[in-house]
Amino acid sequence: MRLFYRFAALGVAALLVAACAGAPKPPTPEQVDGSAAWPPAVGAVTLARAAAPPATALDVIIEVFDTGLAEAAARPGDEPVFAAVRKAEAFYMPLRLRAALVESGHWGVVRVAPRPSETAALAISGEIVHSDGADLVLAVRAVDARGDVWLDREYHDRAAAADYPVERGADPFGDLYRQVANDLAAAQRARAVSVLPTVALLRYARVLAPGVFADYLVTGEDGRRELRRMPAAGDPMLGRVQRLRNQEYLFIDAADEQYGDLVDRFAPTYHLWRQYAHELALYETDYLARAGEREINARRGTYAAMQQTYGRFRRVKIHEQDLEELAEGFDNEVTETVIDVDDRVYRLSGSLTAQYDEWREILQRIFALESGGVP
Repeated sequence: MRLFYRFAALGVAALLVAACAGAPKPPTPEQVDGSAAWPPAVGAVTLARAAAPPATALDVIIEVFDTGLAEAAARPGDEPVFAAVRKAEAFYMPLRLRAALVESGHWGVVRVAPRPSETAALAISGEIVHSDGADLVLAVRAVDARGDVWLDREYHDRAAAADYPVERGADPFGDLYRQVANDLAAAQRARAVSVLPTVALLRYARVLAPGVFADYLVTGEDGRRELRRMPAAGDPMLGRVQRLRNQEYLFIDAADEQYGDLVDRFAPTYHLWRQYAHELALYETDYLARAGEREINARRGTYAAMQQTYGRFRRVKIHEQDLEELAEGFDNEVTETVIDVDDRVYRLSGSLTAQYDEWREILQRIFALESGGVP
């Protein structure tokens, strides 16, 4: 997105280069956007699919990604990022990762949640380091219910011209999501995971009733949780915990449905904007390379070529405005969530994050009432 702000500056730079034989070379893309520090692009990636259902199908929760806006603002030399678009990407990208995990067949239920959840056997979080039509860089971290870190690294993918226009259901950076899915599947094969669903359930139970479930898990100095003992078969208190956990999943699934509808409307304009941004990024890279190699008094490009490039820039700006309006819909168009629990109807309003927080508080109060006031 840096290139939108720099496009006009490039034209001025071209005139200065022509006028001054001693002018310094334009900065390379690596000097401007920090891409020299990015990991290599993942390249073409084939999704590793499970030959058979896993013996222990772990449920996965992907947290809505960190936008990376604060970090982008703090990097010297970086141009502003479109905040509304980045906030929409923070939910769009976890949905794309979920699609890859589901398609791989290595997991149980994969959900995207507004906040971290203690119910997850495997929790995935991420941060958007860089995103435009040409490059995507994500920092991805995966931690299981015991506190073991499965994955903690940055992934980089570079779109090709053949990735545009984007077909329905596809993504120019699909290789990145497939690589993350493959790495998670490999991490799962390297571990004993059969106990993780129980650890996740008891961890959630300890949040609801720490006085009852505190001694089922022990936490070491390194922060890892180990199973100390199992609850008795048919434990009614644990049965309530399981039922309330399912009610929490009801809200997450309802939130998923809302965001899925918004993404369906958001994606076509988003992909078109990405396509134009990719074209401009290729033009800029080519221009900087030629400016650094040619003689200062070399003949400039034709007027027709300049006019065509400016036409692309104008189209990007128009689609950028449309995209901003759609992205803002992620905040403005979130609807009221209605959940029916035991013939009682709960209506939640506000952002989905606020609704999720409110719903968890309601579940804790329900648990306390059903448990005779157990804190």
